[in-house]
Amino acid sequence: MKKILQYPLVLLFTLFILVFFIMDMFISRREFSETENRYLQLRPDFSVKTLMNGKYTTTYETYINDQFVLRDHWINLKSKAEYFIGKQENNSIVYGKNHYMFEKFDQVDQQRIDKNVASINEFFSLYSGTPVTFAIIPNSYMILEDKLPYGLNLINQFEQIDSIYNQIQAPNVSTLSFKESLFAHKNNYIYYMTDHHWTTYGAYLSYSDFVKSKGLSPIDYNSLKAIEVPGFYGTYYSKTKLFNALSDTITYFDIPIDSITIDGKNTVLDADKKEVPINGLYNTAQFAKRDKYAAFLYGNNGVTVVKSKSNLNHVDGKTSRILVIKDSYGNSFVPFLTYNYDEVVVVDLRAIPFKMSEFMQTNTFDDILLIYNFMNFTSDTNFARLKY
Repeated sequence: MKKILQYPLVLLFTLFILVFFIMDMFISRREFSETENRYLQLRPDFSVKTLMNGKYTTTYETYINDQFVLRDHWINLKSKAEYFIGKQENNSIVYGKNHYMFEKFDQVDQQRIDKNVASINEFFSLYSGTPVTFAIIPNSYMILEDKLPYGLNLINQFEQIDSIYNQIQAPNVSTLSFKESLFAHKNNYIYYMTDHHWTTYGAYLSYSDFVKSKGLSPIDYNSLKAIEVPGFYGTYYSKTKLFNALSDTITYFDIPIDSITIDGKNTVLDADKKEVPINGLYNTAQFAKRDKYAAFLYGNNGVTVVKSKSNLNHVDGKTSRILVIKDSYGNSFVPFLTYNYDEVVVVDLRAIPFKMSEFMQTNTFDDILLIYNFMNFTSDTNFARLKY
């Protein structure tokens, strides 16, 4: 015993390990981390096969890391330590002014861009009778450049967007820039501080640009009754877990519609894999969870069909229809279109349960809008699905 007491650090370390081992045995395992906004690894099932091919040990290591006792507290402590030593970046997210976070986007995959443009040209040239608008949304660091830390060498998205637009050859495709309207409102709340998306107001500004380009009048933003949801911590926060990050506020509008279906059904699986009825344009139950942005249009689904009863341009005896092919930026954009079209059909190429060629053969549209944020457009591998 005296010999043990001669080495107090060894004794303390042993006790530390023992206490955490006992705590770890009795603390229940979590399936989902609200702090990190992701599913955690549960204990893997053992088999000789997975042990021999190394999958079991790799998965078990992930399980230990994900389920480590007091994990969220250690993450918070790490965040504080890095902040106080002056670290300005974590997991490729940089800390800007006024509590804004930005993605460190310093390279693009030119081959992927070229393939995506080729898919667009090939697909839309087959439907030359329908006008198509192609719009790429600049990400926050391009518009809020005055909030960036000094010395960052990031991709100039405006140059890249111009280059992409110049490659569009399908005669029925026109391009649309949101640059001017977003710049004109850069001092407004148009991008989230902790998330990679634009805000509902940023989406509205671009919606206004689009419908004006079609000769239509946008709904007046101030005529809508805003509903605010505070306490939103987005994807950038989930990557950094910055302890003193300010939360964002999501705004949405209770826009009356006639009906909405997702993948042909009037129910949808929620984040807990339970079927819930589709009621309106937003999954309001999602606002009580970490990933609040997923409330818009019930997240990213294959095909969503919204029938409007608010179309300001409705003509008796005619049903105006628009097809929107989009990424998640489009989810907060689409609701406004119900004020200008009788039917809004929304397609997400990542989740479509059908061939686009067959879909286009059985559907006709007055307009088609292809809308993506720049970062996603340059990396998305699903544009090839346009050709099938």
